[in-house]
Order: sequence, then C-alpha cells, then structure tokens
Amino acid sequence: MHRNQDIPSLKRLRAFDMVAGTGSAMTASSRLRISQPAVCYSLDGLEAELGVRLLERGTSGCFLTTSGEVFQRRTKRLFEQLSAAVEATTGMVPTETSLWKIRETQIRALIAIARAGGFRAAAHALGIAEPSLQRPARDLERLLRVSLYRRTASGFEVTGAGSELARRFSLAMGEVSSGIQEIDAIGASARTHLRIGVLALSSRTLLAEVSGALLAHQLRQKIEVIEGAWEQHAAALRQGSIDVIFGALRAPSPFDDLREEALYDDPYALVCRASHPLLEKQHVTPADLADYEFVLPTHGLPRRTVLDALMEHWKIAPRAPVETSCLSTIVALLRTGDRISLLSRWQVELDGWSGLHCLDGINVPHQPRLVGLTTRAGWLPTPFQQEFLGLMRAAVMSGTASRANKQIG
Repeated sequence: MHRNQDIPSLKRLRAFDMVAGTGSAMTASSRLRISQPAVCYSLDGLEAELGVRLLERGTSGCFLTTSGEVFQRRTKRLFEQLSAAVEATTGMVPTETSLWKIRETQIRALIAIARAGGFRAAAHALGIAEPSLQRPARDLERLLRVSLYRRTASGFEVTGAGSELARRFSLAMGEVSSGIQEIDAIGASARTHLRIGVLALSSRTLLAEVSGALLAHQLRQKIEVIEGAWEQHAAALRQGSIDVIFGALRAPSPFDDLREEALYDDPYALVCRASHPLLEKQHVTPADLADYEFVLPTHGLPRRTVLDALMEHWKIAPRAPVETSCLSTIVALLRTGDRISLLSRWQVELDGWSGLHCLDGINVPHQPRLVGLTTRAGWLPTPFQQEFLGLMRAAVMSGTASRANKQIG
C-alpha cells in the first residue's frame, strides 16, 4: 500500500482518470495525445505507487476494480476543482490542453510559497534550492498569465490571486490524499485520518466519547485534535489542513464556502466555585455580583461582548484584574477563589468540571449560542470521517434527551 507522503504525478492521475472515464487505453491515448504504451506505462506506475490494482485490462476494454472505483471518484473531483480554480483565477474556462500543462511541481511550489510567506522560506521548508522553487512557480504564472507573486521589501510573496489559487489547489490535491486513504482502508492496512479543529467552550467529554466509540472498532485509524481560535481554524479548514470544526457556530458563516450544522444550543452561564458564598443565597441580584472579582474573557470573544453588555445593563463595575482567553486559566482562577466568570453551561455540566457550579439564580440573556460542526461546501468525507459525523449527531441527540429528562425529573 501507499506510504509516500507526496501525491502521484498529475500525468499518471490524468491517464488513469481518462482511461477510467472512457474504458479504453486507446481512446485515452487519442484524447491525451500520447501513445498507448505511454498511457499503459503511466497506469502501471500509478498502480505500483499506490500498491493496488485499479483497472482490469483485457481485449474488450479496461474495467475499474473496487479500489479503482473509489479512486476515480477522487480523481474526477481533483480535475474538476483544478479547472474551477484556474477559471476563478483567469476568468476563462481552461481547455483540456491548457489544464494538462499544469504540473504537480508548479502546484506544490505555489502552495509552499503561500504557506511559508515567501520564496526563501518555502524553499527551506521543501529542502530545495530557491532557484529550483522559482522555476516551477514562475512557469505557472506565465502559463496562467496572471500575477501570482509580488516583490516586497523582504523578498517575494503571493498576491491575492496567488493566495486564493493556492488555497483552491490545496483542496484539490486533498482529494488525492483522501482517495489514497480510502483505497488503503479497503485492505485494512493503513490509517485514514480525521483532523478536528476544536474551539474553546466545546464539550471535550462529548468529543472524547465519540472518538473513543469510533476508534474502538477502527483500530488503525487516527484522529488529530487541534485547539485554537475560530479564525485560525476557518483558514485551515478552507485550505484543507483540517477536516471539520467543532464548536460555537457563527450563524451564519462569514464564508460562502463553509457550511454550518447546528447540533445543540449551549447557553452561557455565570460560573463560580462550588463553595462560593453566593450559592447559599436564595436570590442573587446584580448588586450581589458587584461584590466579587470577575475573570474577563479577552476583547473580541463573544463571551466578552455578552458580559460587557450585562454589566452595563446591570450598572455594575466589579473588579476584574485578569483578562484571558485561556480556558484552563479561567477554570483555575475560579476554583481557587470567590471569583465569577461567564462560561458554557453544557461544558460545566457535562464535562465534569469538579469544583465549579453555575449560578442558576440569575438570568443571562443573550442571542442563542449554537454549537455544531463546520465543514467545507462540497466536501466528500471518507467513510471514516462520515462515521464520525454520524456518531456526533447520535451522541448529541442522546445527550440532549438525557439532559432534558434529568431537568424534568
């Protein structure tokens, strides 16, 4: 099975996709304008590289194997996305001939430069000399007749058009990686991956339970969880570095190419330690809150906006010597003193934050806070990724029902 981190050459992928679509190496050779032996040579090389048989070849034509059917679905999406990326960049629908002139080295160069921020850093990241990077990068620019790079005081960087093209190219090449994972998984001999971007105040217990259930019968699979801010995860999702974001939705998403799926409503609550004096009061008023120190989220976070509005409405200005976006710091500060902060009710109740308690006696009005999954529009998840999505939905349905029954009881 395939072990190389590099993608197969576009020449080999193009030959396979053409033969798979036409069912004939002869027809494919005519369309690609290369000899039939050259087409067969590319197919042999691709199958050897992937370690699987993709096509059964006979006198009556070429027929896809099970692995071939899976992989051809991905190569079809690859070339559709490459074509759409070029059209969006140049403003013209590319012909087959012009699209075939694009090489994987050109794509790899553009993506590396966009991610590294410049030619020199990209060459260093790829472990090659800078001239070796510049050649394919400039060749792509000349081929498309669009400025992809610009000179700055510190060297060269990608233009806006270059950055967007790099993002689209990265997503397109991700189809090949997903296809490799899928055909490897057919033989149960290699890992497939799921990369989840997790936002603050997302239930880690829910994520852990779903991941544990998924991996219990998917022993060779791998889940990577990355914590960070929404802006960071959105950028990574849009270029294919992660597969899904779990956390508070923007509702609606500021990007047309992202899709949000709400799983549950997760209201904010004022939170303190379990031995806080306010928990002994039958009725807590805003004036009572003013006597205690607050831990504030940093400016720009939705919680900070809500909390600032509440304090203005309540006409209180309690001491707030600490501002932080670090959730673990907030929890530690609450546990070690009579402090108050604004957190997720679900996270406090479901994630078992021992020593913390919600102040249920005081209302915290705010816009509905929906938590769910954010994915790319048109994303085709692998079976492993699709199973994760299904388990998340089922776990939330079960947890919501259980929580409702508990409240009724």
